[in-house]
Amino acid sequence: MTKVHKEAKDIKEQKEIKDNKQTATSSETVAASTKPGSEAAEKTDKPAEDAAHWKDVAMRAAAEAENIRKRAKIDVEKAHLYANNAFAKDLLPVVDCLESAIQCAADELKKNPETTEHDFVKNLEKGVEMTHKQLMSALEKQGIKKIESLGRVFDPNLHKVIQEVEDETHEAGTILQELQTGYTIGSDRVLREAMVIVAK
Repeated sequence: MTKVHKEAKDIKEQKEIKDNKQTATSSETVAASTKPGSEAAEKTDKPAEDAAHWKDVAMRAAAEAENIRKRAKIDVEKAHLYANNAFAKDLLPVVDCLESAIQCAADELKKNPETTEHDFVKNLEKGVEMTHKQLMSALEKQGIKKIESLGRVFDPNLHKVIQEVEDETHEAGTILQELQTGYTIGSDRVLREAMVIVAK
């Protein structure tokens, strides 16, 4: 083999070694870039993570906005319901007077069924009863209702005890008599406590 041929062969072998090294380096670079946790992999996952984060933020904001809307609606409804609270409370004595008139007329008819004023008292009773019904209907439309007391157990949130009496036929705390009717407005507010007599 001539010297020229030998040198050419050496140059070719060196070139093949260099090419093999470059190929190996490229393979290692590609493998490293695809490993979990690598910088390239992290760059690939970051947009997905950002999208999930902002989606969660948007959902939380929407839920909070819905809660605020519901609370505001409840507050407005309560404001409308209780706006006439003082006016309604002033009407209750009128109801008391009507009920008293009805009771007086009924008592008079029982005492003197043959009195010459029987028809007048009877008509008066009917008229007052009709007025009372119309007034109670108007109050109920505004969310105002009577507190049922007789025979119930005393509730400090609804009743005010005026007197306690001995009564062996009822358990202690049972309401025996109602001196003044109580009323509620809405579902959670007492407009006026009922005045009652309870067993002890």
